[in-house]
Amino acid sequence: MARYMFIMECKEGSEEEYKRRHQSVHSELLKALKEVGISNYSIFMDGTKLYAYMEVDDYHRAMKELERNPANRKWQEFMSDILAMDEKGDPKMYLIDQEVFHLK
Repeated sequence: MARYMFIMECKEGSEEEYKRRHQSVHSELLKALKEVGISNYSIFMDGTKLYAYMEVDDYHRAMKELERNPANRKWQEFMSDILAMDEKGDPKMYLIDQEVFHLK
């Protein structure tokens, strides 16, 4: 299983709301994440910076499948008012996929 990290950002002043919303992630979304093969998914926060880690065999395939999933689209819309967005209106996200060390 491959490991991936990505960095996102929430809007300044929305940090507590971001945490609150993640206390009750919809069960349909959790199911969708698992169905595309995502596991061990964690998000860490430092100020407005969000550092996410996940394990998935094929990150790009999983993301394409999630783009078509109604539960994921609903969640993305729900979060859009508190996430920093790029010029296309998508959440700003920087993927880090080059692992240089792993302690087993």
